Amino acid sequence: MNGRLYEGTGYEGFSKLMELDTVSGEVIRSVPVDSKYFGEGIAGFVDETGRSCIIQLTYHALKGFIYDANTFEIIREFDFDTVTKEGWGITYDDVNQQFVVSDGSHFLYFWDRDTLKETRRVPVTWNKRNIPHINELEFLPDGNNELLANVFFHNVLVRIDLETGRITQIHNFTNLYQDRIPTADVFNGVSITDKPNEFWVTGKYWPHLYRIKLL
Repeated sequence: MNGRLYEGTGYEGFSKLMELDTVSGEVIRSVPVDSKYFGEGIAGFVDETGRSCIIQLTYHALKGFIYDANTFEIIREFDFDTVTKEGWGITYDDVNQQFVVSDGSHFLYFWDRDTLKETRRVPVTWNKRNIPHINELEFLPDGNNELLANVFFHNVLVRIDLETGRITQIHNFTNLYQDRIPTADVFNGVSITDKPNEFWVTGKYWPHLYRIKLL
């Protein structure tokens, strides 16, 4: 957002919201999340007043936070609900002024930007079969009303039609990071860059961010 890269990290007592340098990967600034919360997905957006903000979910607490993107000050707290009673990924659809949210199930939830209330939900499907464990999300600003999503436990990004929930394309990243260090976990994390069809991707406890181009 605004040429900046933001990252949210998880686990109670270790969760943070950070701004990263896109060249060096160094942390420019960081603010801790209250130690009782397990931080989950974040998304940048502009609110009804024109202020740049960041929204953040938590894993089990059904609590979310909105920060001023320039100061990292919390300007709003809110409660939410999902089928699994969890928060996983979130992205912002600036065309329709709505958030798209995942909870580890096969559903995508659509929330109004201003009220944060659910307006609809769609199941994510592939060949008419529900696909669970939809995780990190990134809205695609190409006018096709689609997003990219991680599927937890799989080295893929899937492209999802937001009207129908159908997966239209699968991108396989099995070969991206083969010689993983012992502490590296699953492929998980996606963000847009300043160029069309180029994205930042990473994984849990991965030592690197990768800039990739989707063909």
